[in-house]
Amino acid sequence: MLACKQISLNRTEVAQGRGQQTTLIYDSPITNTKMQFTYSELLEKVACFAGLLQANGVVKGDRVVIYMPMISEAVIAMLASARIGAIHSVVFGGFSANELAVRINDAQPKLLITASCGIEVNRIIEYKPMIDQAIALAEHKPAQVILFQREQCLANMQEGRDID
Repeated sequence: MLACKQISLNRTEVAQGRGQQTTLIYDSPITNTKMQFTYSELLEKVACFAGLLQANGVVKGDRVVIYMPMISEAVIAMLASARIGAIHSVVFGGFSANELAVRINDAQPKLLITASCGIEVNRIIEYKPMIDQAIALAEHKPAQVILFQREQCLANMQEGRDID
């Protein structure tokens, strides 16, 4: 269970009695994964992740880069960033390290959010080596990397910078 710092959120959908209605459906035929989230469940996950962002110094107006595959955690990262007023820039997970470095320099994010890998029909694409190379190439260095470890490929963490 993820421990989290709750933050004040607009609970309109939950307060209007929609808390148990499905709001997000994730269905991946490649990984054979299906998940559904209710408004209440999504609100809790977004609040937890927003608390994690705040605990790592992200405040209203800060920028974050989200370099993730199309998984539910990417939606949660976007919503959590918006909830605390951070500006998020979603970068396509297939971009090379050089292209990601260009976007890091343009956005100048406080931190970067990613996953350990992307999964295609015939292969697993390790994101962490591309993240490390992009940060090495970039003039602007994000202070931290928040990484979602996927079971298909566990990434090596850089001590002092990376958060699992």
